[in-house]
Amino acid sequence: MSFKLFFLLFLTAFGIQAQEKKQNDTIKIEINSNTKTIYVLGGIASVITKEDLAFAKKHNIQFHDFGCIAPTNFEEYEVKNELVFEYLNKTYGKQWQKDMKANVLGFEKWKKKKV
Repeated sequence: MSFKLFFLLFLTAFGIQAQEKKQNDTIKIEINSNTKTIYVLGGIASVITKEDLAFAKKHNIQFHDFGCIAPTNFEEYEVKNELVFEYLNKTYGKQWQKDMKANVLGFEKWKKKKV
């Protein structure tokens, strides 16, 4: 009985590890693509403004507004956004940060880590 339990736990842990590796690989592919996406939490109406569109064009990125249906895996999108923030810092310096809005997933947390 204990061998079966151990084997089941092993398979579960292996599956979780494989899923995390796949997510990390997906994130790396996404950040290396030509189109960088920043994820924002919206509402019933879109929260992306014309200033955001100008920012996106200037910095060669795009915004994705989840609308009123928030994702269940916030951490994954925060990590994706953090990689884009690092890209923006490397490419444009820190000037872009003053134009970034607070409702971008993980932005305030990322800024606090950078201070």
